[in-house]
Amino acid sequence: MDYILLQIRRLQTIRNYRLMMDKYIKIARVYPAALGMIPTCILLAMCMEKWFSQYLDLFNNVEWVLCLIGGTALVSMAVGYLVREIFKETSKWLFQYLKFKKDETEMPSTKMLLWKNANISPAYHKQIAAKVKATFGIKLPTPEEEQADIDMAKKTIVEVVYLIRQNCRGDEILRQYNIEFGFCRNYLGASVWSILLITSICIVNIFYEWLPWWTIIIAFVAQVLLMVGCYFILEARGWAYAKYLFATFIGKK
Repeated sequence: MDYILLQIRRLQTIRNYRLMMDKYIKIARVYPAALGMIPTCILLAMCMEKWFSQYLDLFNNVEWVLCLIGGTALVSMAVGYLVREIFKETSKWLFQYLKFKKDETEMPSTKMLLWKNANISPAYHKQIAAKVKATFGIKLPTPEEEQADIDMAKKTIVEVVYLIRQNCRGDEILRQYNIEFGFCRNYLGASVWSILLITSICIVNIFYEWLPWWTIIIAFVAQVLLMVGCYFILEARGWAYAKYLFATFIGKK
């Protein structure tokens, strides 16, 4: 009976984790990719309006239109995953790794546990260190150890933060903070590709003049401003996640 209950709990845990991952993928990966490409899609749609009149003879029956739309949808679904991954990796290499380092030693959750950082009080720092010691059997660096070897202190904190994340994984509010951070990060990658495509449309427009120049300029400026704003929001979301992560860990029984 105990074995059956254990298996049921295990299946429930797996199911809940899959549901959370589906939510993360949808909001933090799919939505940024879609939103980041909106300006480019609008420009392409305006171009299509110019081209459309030249190809009306191809659309002489409903069946052909439905086949064309269906085929396009299937191709879009096939490349959708690849596009999301490209945007995500672009975000990581151009923004996350440059700002927070690939080994996460500059992440807000790491810097918050440094003694030289004043974002939390010494008393709260000691409380977290005591909980880490009791839960994982790992000793966080002391102020003297941190000052003697800051790089080693950061690497130790990164390992501890990973364990804390695993320990607090089931918290719904923490998951929401993580989704918000992932959304901002992945939107930056989508913005980079969108700006490149808008620039390509601009170059083509020099020769063919499909679009009014003001539409391209507005799309370019809007995308750049959104990317810059999202860049600053990214760090704010990172600090908010770090604060709630440690508060959740301290409050966990």
